[in-house]
Amino acid sequence: MLSVLMIALLFGAYQLWLAWPSMVLKSIEWQRAVNNQLADLLYDAKENPLVSGGYLAGFSFLYGVLHALGPGHGKVIVTTYLATQPTKVKTSLMLTIISAVCQALVAITLVSVLLWGFNASMREVSSQAVKFMTMSSVLVSVLGVMICWRALKRFRKSVAKKQASGCSHHHDHHDHHDHHDHHDRHHHHHHHHDHGTECGCGHRHIASPEEVDNAKTLREYVGVIMSIGLRPCTGAIMVLLFANMVGLYWMGVVSALVMSLGTALTTSALALLTLSGKRIVHRYLQQSSGQSGESRANAGLLWAGYSLQLLGGVILILLGFLLASTQSTGLSPVLLG
Repeated sequence: MLSVLMIALLFGAYQLWLAWPSMVLKSIEWQRAVNNQLADLLYDAKENPLVSGGYLAGFSFLYGVLHALGPGHGKVIVTTYLATQPTKVKTSLMLTIISAVCQALVAITLVSVLLWGFNASMREVSSQAVKFMTMSSVLVSVLGVMICWRALKRFRKSVAKKQASGCSHHHDHHDHHDHHDHHDRHHHHHHHHDHGTECGCGHRHIASPEEVDNAKTLREYVGVIMSIGLRPCTGAIMVLLFANMVGLYWMGVVSALVMSLGTALTTSALALLTLSGKRIVHRYLQQSSGQSGESRANAGLLWAGYSLQLLGGVILILLGFLLASTQSTGLSPVLLG
């Protein structure tokens, strides 16, 4: 079952790689039509800000929802990470919402600084946006490397722990020393271990293994947010530039933030579907492997988890290279002209 799942994932990734250029071109055509509609709503909002502004907010939210369903790096990063890493539902939703809002804030900050600080043209805004996209692509690959490295370290520790457990079992089987003496020394050892991270002042100076692991997980969370959030939303950039042209820049800012809420809604739904699917697969593997013995089943699940984590890291590394090679095609022709 696991081998079939791995083959299916690899085949799907290969098909996505082949279809990516045509998907990006279709996305650009659709985005051009949407940009024209956004421009019309902004021009209408100049004469009737209340009614047309409401239509603009609703259309921006719908744009964010549909834009997140199209080809994009955000959903791939989120779904890949959540599918291969142990993550809670609350944390998953926080990752998707913060990442989407960060994309809008980066776009607002970038355009605001360039327009109001440097009086930049559309082409200059486009050039700076590409630089942010390049940084985002690099961070995607770096995140993939971090996940691969962590999966390999966990696998190595698991193998070492299994070997140490086997040696300990062999020793206990042949050693017939006094039980009470062993208990006393064992108790003394644990007493020393529990206080080994504290000095005489009563303060801890060494982080526990759990705290170190949590810190690594936090770095991965930050990596996910930065790899998504540093890539400014092209739709937000477009609406900000159009709003500046008609003298309603504040409305463009509101529209960009509403877009991010629509994007967050879609990516959050995808995150929940990913977590649900992962739980179903995990439960199925537990039931199907339960007949072969509990220890053997747990070992198989552990190996499957490490393999999926490694595969997820490789996918993110390849995604980073793919985004870096097609970053300019992700911008609207209006920006590139």
